[in-house]
Amino acid sequence: MSAFRLIRRGRRTLRRLYTGPLGGYIDRIAAWYDEQGYDRPYAVAALRVVDRFGRWLDRTGVKLSDIDEALVDHYILQRLKGLHPCTRVALGRLLVVLREGGAAKPAVIIRGPAQILEEDFKRYLVNECGLAERTVEHYADAAHIFLAALFGQGRRDPSKWTAAEVLTFIRQHAQARRPAHMQQLCTGLRSFLRYLRFRGKIHEDLASSIPRIARWRLATLPKALSREQLERVLAHCDRHSTLGRRNYAVLLLLARLGLRAHEVRSLTLDDIDWRNGRVTIHGKSRAREEMPLTVEVGRALTAYLAHGRPPSTSRAVFVRSTPPYTQFVKSGAITSIAANAIQAAGIDAPSKGAHVFRHTLATQMLRDGSSLREIGQLLRHRDEDTTRIYAKVDLPHLRSLALPWPGGAS
Repeated sequence: MSAFRLIRRGRRTLRRLYTGPLGGYIDRIAAWYDEQGYDRPYAVAALRVVDRFGRWLDRTGVKLSDIDEALVDHYILQRLKGLHPCTRVALGRLLVVLREGGAAKPAVIIRGPAQILEEDFKRYLVNECGLAERTVEHYADAAHIFLAALFGQGRRDPSKWTAAEVLTFIRQHAQARRPAHMQQLCTGLRSFLRYLRFRGKIHEDLASSIPRIARWRLATLPKALSREQLERVLAHCDRHSTLGRRNYAVLLLLARLGLRAHEVRSLTLDDIDWRNGRVTIHGKSRAREEMPLTVEVGRALTAYLAHGRPPSTSRAVFVRSTPPYTQFVKSGAITSIAANAIQAAGIDAPSKGAHVFRHTLATQMLRDGSSLREIGQLLRHRDEDTTRIYAKVDLPHLRSLALPWPGGAS
């Protein structure tokens, strides 16, 4: 798209943009804002920012080949007052366009020691361990938290780390985290310390110093909503707004099909087989599984795709509600949609996240007479023990197994 089509009216503005020092790049920048779905006033304001920056370059005698992030920062600091909020984004996009054409300085990425370790650790997990994206995300988060703690104390040399420091880190975080979260943190940290030893950064087996977190299998009860609470959450979605249509479709995938947060985030337009009423799910360990697309869920998806999803080049079903309209970076966005919906409905839920809808579906199926095998098949459990936890909420059957208390009523 050209700036001419974007602005439509305002010949003086167009003439100024095209005749400015950066006039040759205006159309390419305008096309990017159009592709990303920014509204017209914002895009026009961004083009004006680029024009003003170009005229400042002309007045100060700065060449295009001298433009980099430092110069942009200098320009913004000189003009803090009266700057449009889009200034940094607009000039960042200008840098990309100039570098694509070889006109500006190449980007110089400055990475600290911690960031270098994190990035190499991620590559190690993907290339050498072959772990799934979600597992890499969890392990990398654990490494990031640990590095931030030790580097913040001036302990920047991994070869000098001790088991006592690792244990101190674990104790500090154990006070504020639930057992499940601590188990995840410790697993990721063990992997990171093994990686450091493999790379020769440390020489002691610090991974073995991390204690096992006491979290017994099947020891907890699944946290679920009641049937009435679930319907209140769904009914509270404003299905007349674009955001409400998106959130309603997300919640139905969680509540009716029992999808996990990362499965909803990973869903693409190509995964939906409208003709046969099926949807392909990207599950754990890169598994691809087909599920039936119910009429209710299909209608919600259709309403969102036809009247709620902004124009986007992304193939992801669910995209951001504000520009740029791209896929959610992490599955935490799906968890936030679920948590916000529960809170907005005024429900004091036992758990406020995406997984509570999965537990709710299993619990309701059990109470409606479904077998544990049927529940396990719907939830795509690989281990039958994972499904057996729902037997604990089947109170009528549990009562028939309970022995009478000595001296109590029979």
